Amino acid sequence: MRTIFGSVGAILVLGVVISACSGKDGSEVNGASGGSSSTGGGKLDLGGSTVGGASGTGGNGSGASGTVITPDAACVTGTANAALSSVNMFVMFDRSTSMNDPGNDVGDSRWVVASRALNAFFADPDAAGLNLALRFFPHDQPADGCNKDGCDVASCAMPLVGLGTLTAETAPADVHEKALTDATASATPSMMTQGTPIYAALAGALSWSAAQRMKTPAENGVVVLVTDGEANGCGDAIDDISQLAADALAQSGVRTYAIGLTGSREEDINQIAKDGGTEQGIFVADGATAQQELLAALGAIRGQLLDCDFPMPEPKPGVEVEPNFINVNYTPGGGAKATLTRLADESACAGASGWYYDNPTTPTRIILCPSTCDTVTADSMASLEILLGCRSVSEVPK
Repeated sequence: MRTIFGSVGAILVLGVVISACSGKDGSEVNGASGGSSSTGGGKLDLGGSTVGGASGTGGNGSGASGTVITPDAACVTGTANAALSSVNMFVMFDRSTSMNDPGNDVGDSRWVVASRALNAFFADPDAAGLNLALRFFPHDQPADGCNKDGCDVASCAMPLVGLGTLTAETAPADVHEKALTDATASATPSMMTQGTPIYAALAGALSWSAAQRMKTPAENGVVVLVTDGEANGCGDAIDDISQLAADALAQSGVRTYAIGLTGSREEDINQIAKDGGTEQGIFVADGATAQQELLAALGAIRGQLLDCDFPMPEPKPGVEVEPNFINVNYTPGGGAKATLTRLADESACAGASGWYYDNPTTPTRIILCPSTCDTVTADSMASLEILLGCRSVSEVPK
């Protein structure tokens, strides 16, 4: 999947309301000033919380509805431009003793297989523009205490390799890639057990990411937890561990991806991912394809974050815009504009297309469903437009 940082990328235009539109009770809104094939020239009956109907694909697989909200509609009176946000990723990677176990059919350890995948991820040209920090656990570098005996969250919050931006160059020309691969090479697990302190490790990574979001609120924050075991030390209750992810999501908008290698407990990994806002865990089993599968998992996370998740646009000072009065338009290269369907939440994307808020009550981000993301990012000439002030085109209740 391409990223927004390359020479080719989708265009994002954000329409920002200058004055509030009438009809905020959702009863009716004037149609486009010049009329259109979808809305006509008169009044458009919004029928409460839905517009137009259908959540179908509109012929392009993007989740477009039959209604098109245009910038010249009476309730949209101004536009402004903005860009997709970048992402700051903290990778917290397990180096417990069990990572010395065989990881494939030719005798390579799980650590060797996983570290090869990590290095390939760092070197992938598609990762250009990704801001990434890295720490291993249990590990007393760069500070003592991120182990089952110390349980020091502050230590776990200190990355071994600080935040830096990957480029399309290869190491050593890409200085950050070289720092990451050098750190991976030096972190080989020992045979002396220090447990698998997932609670402290995840708490530290989330603490770092929350602090980073305060510094750069317009940028995405995400933690990627990779482990091959069950929690051992520093608090083993999965409910307490997943609550860390839930709190970070609710309080700071930081999402948690969980990747379970062989030896991890599937239900625990899924619970961490679900509470962290990423629906379900990703699993990689020992075997001949383990390295490729882990690399693909890391790449999929990167692509989703970079291409299909962007911050709520900000209106002009003194203007209040309700979440129910936002629409997202998609225009394919050489094609007709379509208004995408707003869905209730991420779970509604199963078998459907469109977009949803990270938090329906107090949204901070607009996220495209996976199928819509695939459609939009496959088209280098596509454009996305966000309009504030008209009631969202929503899925018709069934």
